Amino acid sequence: MYGISGKAVAAVVVAVVLIALIAVRYLPAGSPDVSSGDPSQRIDAIREIAVNRSPGAGEMLSRAASDPSPKVRREALAGLSHFLKPEHREVVRKSTKDANAGVRAIAVDVMGLYADNTATADLIEIVKKEPEEKVRQAALRGLVRCDDPKAIVALLDRAEHGASRETKLIAMKGLLRKFGVRISRDRDPKDGPGWRDLIQRWKQSWRVRDAYAAAGAKLVMRPQDILGKDWHPERRGMR
Repeated sequence: MYGISGKAVAAVVVAVVLIALIAVRYLPAGSPDVSSGDPSQRIDAIREIAVNRSPGAGEMLSRAASDPSPKVRREALAGLSHFLKPEHREVVRKSTKDANAGVRAIAVDVMGLYADNTATADLIEIVKKEPEEKVRQAALRGLVRCDDPKAIVALLDRAEHGASRETKLIAMKGLLRKFGVRISRDRDPKDGPGWRDLIQRWKQSWRVRDAYAAAGAKLVMRPQDILGKDWHPERRGMR
């Protein structure tokens, strides 16, 4: 029988200690509980999960999107935007119909991150039917990310027929952003003739015409709204 030397025992002890230290340092700890405590504690837990990218973060945040507190639901959706997967889409879509307008607005922002044809259709539906203008505006911003030509159609339509000056401006800024163009600072929907001229000029753009054709939408021209010389500097090179 051979005895174990003191050096061998010491080496084993050192190895065990090192393994324990590595486990404490690098292995994931238990995730915070997003379902217990008061709303502020649940929000803190959600933020910790999002920042630390805790294991199963998307699933935990999806559950928290149904929290009784709208503040918690908003925080959960904001966190979920960093972990989007196809299986989270239904959670986001459901949240776009939340009773709280603030929750709906964030859900619409997150919906836009999917940026596919399904997201385009959902966002256009929100633009048409959502009662709160701020939420509709969030949908317009989401459409900027979508490559579906129907997004261009929806943005130009709201730039022309939006319910308010702000909505028209958001829609036009979004449309031009899709074209890689910034709108001139002096453009203002309150300038009726100038704004209508701008709309008609962009309807003449090949990008807009192609988008309407691809979307199967009718492009209604109003040549009587054109003022004469094309004085919109943001249109240079985009005809």
